Amino acid sequence: MRIKALFCYTILIACVVALIVACNSSQNKPNIPEIFAKYISEVSSPVPYKQLTRNPASDQITAPDSLSTTEALEDIEMLEYLWKTSYSGYEYWKYQGVDFEAYITSLKSWARQSPKMKTLEFEARATAILKEIYDGHISFIGAGYYGAYHHKAVYFTDILVEEMASGEFQVIGSQNDMVSIGAVFTQTEKATYLFPTLAPPGKKQFLVGLFTFTPQRSIELSFDDELLEIPLRRNRLLLARFDDPSPYYLERTNGIPIIRITGFADAAQQYMQGFMQSGVELKNEDLILINLFNNGGGSSIYPQTFLTNLNGPVQWEIHWAELTSPAIAEYYLNYEVGPSTTPATKHLVSRYARQYEKLQSFPTKSWTFDRDENRQVEGKFSGKLILMTNRRVLSAGENLVGASASLKNRITMGENTGGSAQFSSTCAYVLPHSRLILNLPRQLILIPGLEECVGYLPDYWLDTHDPMEKILKWLKAPDQYQFRYRQSYAELLEALDVVTVFPEDTQISKPGPDVPDSLARYSGKWVGASDGILEHMLAVENISADGKVEAIYAWGVAYIWGLNNPGWARYKGEFHGSKLVLTAPNGILTISYEIRSDGSMDSWYRRPGIISYTELVRLEDE
Repeated sequence: MRIKALFCYTILIACVVALIVACNSSQNKPNIPEIFAKYISEVSSPVPYKQLTRNPASDQITAPDSLSTTEALEDIEMLEYLWKTSYSGYEYWKYQGVDFEAYITSLKSWARQSPKMKTLEFEARATAILKEIYDGHISFIGAGYYGAYHHKAVYFTDILVEEMASGEFQVIGSQNDMVSIGAVFTQTEKATYLFPTLAPPGKKQFLVGLFTFTPQRSIELSFDDELLEIPLRRNRLLLARFDDPSPYYLERTNGIPIIRITGFADAAQQYMQGFMQSGVELKNEDLILINLFNNGGGSSIYPQTFLTNLNGPVQWEIHWAELTSPAIAEYYLNYEVGPSTTPATKHLVSRYARQYEKLQSFPTKSWTFDRDENRQVEGKFSGKLILMTNRRVLSAGENLVGASASLKNRITMGENTGGSAQFSSTCAYVLPHSRLILNLPRQLILIPGLEECVGYLPDYWLDTHDPMEKILKWLKAPDQYQFRYRQSYAELLEALDVVTVFPEDTQISKPGPDVPDSLARYSGKWVGASDGILEHMLAVENISADGKVEAIYAWGVAYIWGLNNPGWARYKGEFHGSKLVLTAPNGILTISYEIRSDGSMDSWYRRPGIISYTELVRLEDE
């Protein structure tokens, strides 16, 4: 009887537990907004609790040279815990095919194979997952800097085509010796390679190129049914230069009001007030041109207020999902509030301080949702608004692009914006033994039409180092306007005196037989573009048997970074495992290189306040 009673009691308990789980499940899933349903499985779920390592200042972190198997496994367990509980993009990227489980399993398997391992090797393996993620806010910091921002950019061909009445796409401009004017673009899936640009009324003209995350030096395209290897190069917009006397100013050219706004920082309050007020002053204009180039963002209140002053209704749709977990709460609990801490951050610190004790006792990962939506498109501004955009338009700069869709006649020109808005509000964590710092966003933001690392696409693509001149000519006399490539890209670089070159005495010495193949393959010349902007060239001149390296780093111009002259410098370097690290004599600047399995090369350039990534490819032997 006792056995029967105990059995019945056990069944009863099991049923109650099942009922509770079922109720919780039914309560969780319906509360997820439809737009997030693919990326978030539960509103709330229990998670383990792990005590975090207190974050010291980054300049006070000293990483050990090596790790034991136990130390590495403990770091991997913490890494896994943080990925699963504290990264707002975890399920999002799982849905996109990123296999976090396989990555963690591989890390653990590798760590168990050796009683001792180099910390640098652990760092390289732990951060390898970032190559599969496209997130402008996530980053890992150790001996190097590792980010997941991979901007999708157009690489052009110096070829212009026009769609004829016959339906053919005929070449009307070319600086390529293999492709003559009059040739017909016969490539299949033409839309992939054609980018609409400014043209006379009634005509459709296109720049020819490739839109890609991975820098390309050439592409096979068909002209007159002949497949040709066509060189590719970066957008000439990277050579556009503006001498800005202030963050905001308004001037008129040919009677057209032109606004230049370089950012939306709270610190530039005087200029922001002027920008917002210009919406009132210009609301009766027939045409307004806004140059947004290199606008890295700030507070969205300024572009929103400008548009409200100009047009009344503002179209903006944004969906927020905010993650809370014990690790996130502990980060804010330990956050050092100072004089420069913003009110918003102070609020978060206070909020999480109240939540932490409960999250410690009942550790839970949970989401809260919000949205900001105004789909009205009719407003009072009846004129035309033209926005000039490039890849350095980010965050609140992109807010102006998205929200301005509320205007009846808004046109964007230039290239796609940066696309850095889908993940935000990062928290910093440090692994206990390797001391690797993880910066993980806690918000997932979905904005229709805006894709991370892709941004907003322009209505008209431009490929010129003087976009303002081209736009004004088109506006002044559209019937007479015709874009042409007047010179090749190489000729333009020479004319502007911005050519990236190695010194004349550059000499590549073939590595000796005592140099391991894994190191010898670094020998030679390499080329890429830092963050897709600054030309970056490397010449590895000599590699000795003990891993010492003599190399040359050469750079081009990046006006948007304030680098106005090309140059080069010789550096000493050495190998850390499979990674080549060059260090400036003052020790402040380091440039690291690592060859990938496909033969290309990853590089991180790091000095105080500046971190940039480059993918390089080997230059063919001269």
